[in-house]
Amino acid sequence: MKKINVCICIFLGAFFFLSLPALPGQTPGQAIKNERTQWFQDAKFGLFIHWGVYSMLGREEWVRQLCQIPLPEYQYYVDHFNPTLYNPDEWVRLAKEAGVKYIVITSKHHDGFCLFDSKYTDYDIMRSEYGKDALGMLVEACRKQQMPLGFYYSIMDWSHPDYLPRRPWETDRPTRDADFNRYMDYAINQLQELMTKYDPAILWFDGEWEHSNEDQRAKEIGEMLLKMKPNLLINDRLFKREPGFGDFGTPENFIPATGVRNPDGSPRLWEACTTMNFNGWGYNRYETEFHSASQLIRQLIEIASKGGNLLLNVGPMPDGTIQPEFSARLKRMGEWLSENGEAIYETTASVFEKLPFFGRCTVKGNKLYVHVMGWPEDKRILLPGLKTFLKKVYLLKNERTLDFRRTRRGIVISLPDRAPDPDATVVVVELQNPPEITPYEIRPTAGGRIELPVYLADLQSEMGQRAYLDHFYRVTMLTNWQNVNDYPSWEFFVEKTGTYEVQASYASMWGGKSTFAVEIDDLEIPGTTQNSPSVYFPKTFTLGTVDLKEGKHALRFKIKSIANNQALRLEKVILKPL
Repeated sequence: MKKINVCICIFLGAFFFLSLPALPGQTPGQAIKNERTQWFQDAKFGLFIHWGVYSMLGREEWVRQLCQIPLPEYQYYVDHFNPTLYNPDEWVRLAKEAGVKYIVITSKHHDGFCLFDSKYTDYDIMRSEYGKDALGMLVEACRKQQMPLGFYYSIMDWSHPDYLPRRPWETDRPTRDADFNRYMDYAINQLQELMTKYDPAILWFDGEWEHSNEDQRAKEIGEMLLKMKPNLLINDRLFKREPGFGDFGTPENFIPATGVRNPDGSPRLWEACTTMNFNGWGYNRYETEFHSASQLIRQLIEIASKGGNLLLNVGPMPDGTIQPEFSARLKRMGEWLSENGEAIYETTASVFEKLPFFGRCTVKGNKLYVHVMGWPEDKRILLPGLKTFLKKVYLLKNERTLDFRRTRRGIVISLPDRAPDPDATVVVVELQNPPEITPYEIRPTAGGRIELPVYLADLQSEMGQRAYLDHFYRVTMLTNWQNVNDYPSWEFFVEKTGTYEVQASYASMWGGKSTFAVEIDDLEIPGTTQNSPSVYFPKTFTLGTVDLKEGKHALRFKIKSIANNQALRLEKVILKPL
């Protein structure tokens, strides 16, 4: 992965061409309609595996670059790589227990070391102390357990004599005789080798950002691979992540606020690749911070509700075992999916643009699966603007029937006193016909007050998203706000021109002052965190005033500086008419 530094059948004739991914010259959005991508779209949950020589150093997959290790020194780890406890059958069993539907593993990462037996290089696992084809062993294990397997392949290669550019600190490796075109011949030979020997379901490219599509022969490689296997799936990174190219988009370590779309606005097949930990993709023996199983379950729900897949990463240890922090979280996800998988697998994106509670929705036919992640204090949820007639509403966990009533604003569903599941309780709404929705808009209350809770926000981010929504007994807040590039944004309507007092309800982190700014259209209101009674319960603070005209507006809450490792926990922004 790119490091952010502090980082079954073959159809003939015309249908063959309709089966290709959106290569240059093809219609954007075409791939999502193809039958060959349907299994991937239905799967929703994949396991990413970053494993290689770098695991021996225990400092993640970019260790050679981060620690500036000369190639001759790195060779020691290549020679002595010996994962004696590697058991690919156990890996696949763990994946199935977790509810995973496909696996993607690093066949070659940026360091150039190959986990497979390659006739084009000696820089592979067969020349290490282990001396066995680890990739081939996993292929066989996946075949036995009917688990689709894909291969990550890095175009970047820090070891090959013909790869350019060199790392700036590699002064001991001359570039005089290097030929990048010759390196691409090598890469193409290896890709053909992977296809012929192992028959992967997916080729997942990375390390593409140092060269143009033309220099990397992206179109040539894509066409070659699909000629070898027409139902192969190829990610967008072969094509430098250009919108509409490849079979699916690959947002990294963040969840796009509104999913992923093609340049023409049509839905895009996509897969968010994320880590369970916060520092690197390969094994890091010094890691101390991990997403909880609850966060990961909610992350899967969030992604599925936006029409995407989750590719969740593990970095096995150098002996070939998967560390307990990872396996425990995977098993808990599997427990949740064993009861609620119907609401994830083979579903499509939510029909609701917004839900006025901490929850998400997935859809399958005439069923809505409403994932309630924060139990409301009044034990009611509103499905806004749902016009379709309802047949039945019940809990997926135990099929308990729930009361509901239609109001002017939508369908109100009565919930039990307690949440049956602490992570996400699924409410099934059976409809008489496909759902028909009136889009939800944030508008003032009867008194003109406008409330912007975080569960109605679009969470904007870049690589390295850390902030997420969590429910603290009575309130839902945006928490773990450690990245200034994460911020919530809202669009709302003002029905009467006037002056509004801007308030923010948040819980502050004791022992430090973080700074922030509320941006309303082109106006910026600065602020500094004030102490709240509890770090788990918010207090409302006045920030300033703003004049707003009748109509549509946008508001963003951005962090400028972070004290005490977490800026604040934001519940909502309030615009109070004066």
